[in-house]
Amino acid sequence: MYQEIQFHPQHGFDVSGVFTNNKVFFLPSADYWLSAVLNSPLMWWHNWRHLPHMKDEALSPTGVLMEKLPIAPPTDEIRAEVEPAVERLAEITKAEQEARRTMLDWLRTEFGVEKPGQKFEDFAALDTDAFVAEVRKRRLRSEGRLAPAALKDLRAGYAEMATPTREDRTEAAALERRLSDLVNRAYGLTAEEVDLLWSTAPPRMPKF
Repeated sequence: MYQEIQFHPQHGFDVSGVFTNNKVFFLPSADYWLSAVLNSPLMWWHNWRHLPHMKDEALSPTGVLMEKLPIAPPTDEIRAEVEPAVERLAEITKAEQEARRTMLDWLRTEFGVEKPGQKFEDFAALDTDAFVAEVRKRRLRSEGRLAPAALKDLRAGYAEMATPTREDRTEAAALERRLSDLVNRAYGLTAEEVDLLWSTAPPRMPKF
């Protein structure tokens, strides 16, 4: 499934049977290779040149146009490497979403942060001092100042949740780089063509 208005290549699998509004399309396929191709830098490069551009340079991958995308068939060797990599990326994404929910619930119940704001959506990108500063900024005034013990718990809890997320992101970046290489190989790109791909990269090209 994917958004009709795209600022980034974001194609994901749904296994829960969710309902969406009319700004989401479904592809009736459980092919992990298709996910690897659609999320690849190569396909974003292609789509930037072949899909309609909307406000703020978002792309519009409407169904009738997506049906015409050139999807290269993978070799058995490529598919065997792609499938576990895509599965692992899905696990990492799910783990990060759960970590974010746990973090926000912890801040709400233990530190009086009722309105977390945008920075906590990517909490692992903050260093410890920036995280503490944002908690102080977002705490209800009725909660008062952070006592030394509470500050220590805040720092320790942040490290406990942020460190695994950062490690997962490092692993995800390596997997995404490898998937990009495999997609380029399936399409038969030469080293010179890969260099051209990156030297003519459009805005928001996935970079790992």
